[in-house]
Amino acid sequence: MNDRDIEKLTTRLCDTTANVVFFPVRHHSPVAAKMVRRLIQQIQPASVLIEGPSDFNAHFDELYLEHRLPIAIYSYFQSAVNVPGVGESFESQQGAFYPFCDYSPEWVALKTARQNKIKARFIDLPWEEVAFADSAAHRYADAELRKGAYVKLLCDRMQADDFDELWDRLVESDFELSLEDYLQRVHSLCFNIRLWGQEVRHSDQIREAYMAARIQEALAEQKSAPVLVVTGGFHSSALAARLEGLPCPGIELDDASQSDESSKGSVTIKHSGIALTPYTYQRLDNHQGYNAGMPSPGFYDQVWKYRAADSDFDHRDLLKSLVVALRERKQILSTADLVAVETSAIALAAIRGRSQVWRSDLTDAVTSCLIKDEMEYGCESPWVNAIQEVLRGQRRGKLAQGTRVPPLVESIRAALAGAGVEIERRTEDVSLDLLDETEVLTSRLFHQLRILGIAGFTLRSGVDFLRRDDLVQLQERWSVRWSPEFESTSVEAARFGPSLKPAVAACLTEKASKLEQRDSVGAASLLVAAAQAGAETISQKLIQRIEASIGSEPVFDKAAQTTAHLHFLFAHDETLGTQGLPRLEPLLDAALSRSLWLLDSLGSVPNDGKTIAGIKTLYQTFYRSGERLAVDAREFAEVMSRVQADSKKAAHVRGAAAGTLWNLGSTDVDALLKTLFEFSSPESLGDFLTGVFKLAREVAQRNPQLVRVIDEVVDQFGADDFQEALPSLRLAFTTFTPREKHHMLQTLFADLGIVDVGPLSQVQVDAETAAEALGIEEKLFELIEKYGVLP
Repeated sequence: MNDRDIEKLTTRLCDTTANVVFFPVRHHSPVAAKMVRRLIQQIQPASVLIEGPSDFNAHFDELYLEHRLPIAIYSYFQSAVNVPGVGESFESQQGAFYPFCDYSPEWVALKTARQNKIKARFIDLPWEEVAFADSAAHRYADAELRKGAYVKLLCDRMQADDFDELWDRLVESDFELSLEDYLQRVHSLCFNIRLWGQEVRHSDQIREAYMAARIQEALAEQKSAPVLVVTGGFHSSALAARLEGLPCPGIELDDASQSDESSKGSVTIKHSGIALTPYTYQRLDNHQGYNAGMPSPGFYDQVWKYRAADSDFDHRDLLKSLVVALRERKQILSTADLVAVETSAIALAAIRGRSQVWRSDLTDAVTSCLIKDEMEYGCESPWVNAIQEVLRGQRRGKLAQGTRVPPLVESIRAALAGAGVEIERRTEDVSLDLLDETEVLTSRLFHQLRILGIAGFTLRSGVDFLRRDDLVQLQERWSVRWSPEFESTSVEAARFGPSLKPAVAACLTEKASKLEQRDSVGAASLLVAAAQAGAETISQKLIQRIEASIGSEPVFDKAAQTTAHLHFLFAHDETLGTQGLPRLEPLLDAALSRSLWLLDSLGSVPNDGKTIAGIKTLYQTFYRSGERLAVDAREFAEVMSRVQADSKKAAHVRGAAAGTLWNLGSTDVDALLKTLFEFSSPESLGDFLTGVFKLAREVAQRNPQLVRVIDEVVDQFGADDFQEALPSLRLAFTTFTPREKHHMLQTLFADLGIVDVGPLSQVQVDAETAAEALGIEEKLFELIEKYGVLP
């Protein structure tokens, strides 16, 4: 742009007498809110056009119900992305927020328009039309204003730490600012940020083209009064340039129609919706990760109250709140400390050229007066936490009675009513017996809500279907309580579908898509979660995702763990409804085949128990379900035989393979003993026996020939060799219970012709002593398991 065009566009932007008046906002700015109200009252426009989702215009009257702010418009959709030659490849669920609080200029604009009987409507592209070009979930964002050379230059010149501080100095903390000055400053700031910035994003270009077309439509409708356009300041110059035929950075598209397919690609919208949802100041605060508008919404809420009353801002209300917040943290702010904070804040404001104490003055005063050594050593400070909480605010929004809700919310309410579950403000403990047909349905409902992230349902205890270490008591205990987030989380889950079970299936599929491609354990864990929510939530897409992860899993231990999850669901489940489920059979088959392939190609691995446990899983899977799987007995035995004979593999792996073959009857004790002699050295004997015992425990403890050969091998060790072999031998024999080890010794002594086993004979004790001994033994084994002494 040349200087003449820049001057023309700047003059046009600030013209409040034209047929189209452009009002630039920074989202959630109290000054912008006050100024837009003043401008509407001053020019009495024919219509007020506001940056916001135009597909909500059909429900615009809902905004005027008696809500308690903050609230947000939530736009959501579920899409299927199609790849040429492949067809529908994956689904995507997306949602976006348009938040409003009392001091949001967009909110004040629509309320002021209503009060003055002026037509108001939104003019931005529907979310689903722009989501594939710009996936930012919070649509009232000001990321474009925060970056670029121009912002950096101004911050340096005005000695501002960041854009927030720069905005406060230019606009927010100037209580003498007039409407004319506001328009000059904000239009100039935003236009120059765009002028000096990088290439304007394609998503912004298509949105601006769409908004310009809506302005033209409004112009055609109006007779004499002007049209007021209220948008983020970054867009104002582009909209004015389009209407006036002037050049402006980022204007490359002639109309919005060029945007559709280029931004979305080959996409089919499966379902979509838009609705109001409660919001919170915590989510609104950009210090909490929300890159939209002002930080510290509680502070600006207080500023707005004074702005709306046309009075000077008084920071002392916030200091009072700080004292209360500190007392709740058991921190006492003395009178001297309070005086020091206030004095310091006033001084900092004066140094910075402000007549009023401001947000940064308060935080800096608290930090300088109250913080001692905590920050230096990276510790949290209750003082800093308290001031941040006060400046953030605690407000929660609430929708008015009768507000329209998405179909999923109705589905959730109906499901809870059908289960006889009433959500109360007091916590209710719900115990469920998973063998009871009615209670297991309630369990599935709770798991469905938990997967969707619906607030108020917490699983306190119960059977762990992933670890499966205690399946004796099939029970669960839940805490159910009404939460302020119940409604908002239900609305936000609507992006997954219009009804409960399909929504859960879509949510699980999305979770699976976010896993690493090779994470077969994570994918199988999601399958277990789906089973807990009901077998109907196991979608074909989830099955495909798990199948793909199994096929690319590179680690044997994880492939075997995946096999264990699948085999439990397929063969042992008593309550989840997946036993014998045909859709699981090919998954289990694939997991077993992949695990065998990885075992066959396994290199040297440490004896940490994982590999042996994995081999045991493969044996149990084949032994109990092999007749239904593609892997036949010959193929399974061949793999184990190759592993047993592979000299490059670790002793415990070869031992486990030998034990598996022995259990299957594919080898005899003579062949196993031949392999054992290969591991007769002190450093490998124990590891080999650990593998054998873990897989062939029953046959090993009853075979006198094996026991005698082990005795002969150990008898050949010298003192040093025995000391070296002892730890791994102890580990190997921990496989057996004390009674089983006693039986093995009796077998050995009988084979050696020793009749009197002396102290190994049955010990005679009274019942009280025996009970005490059993109690000590039980506690000992609990400690052994807790500290990982056993593999």
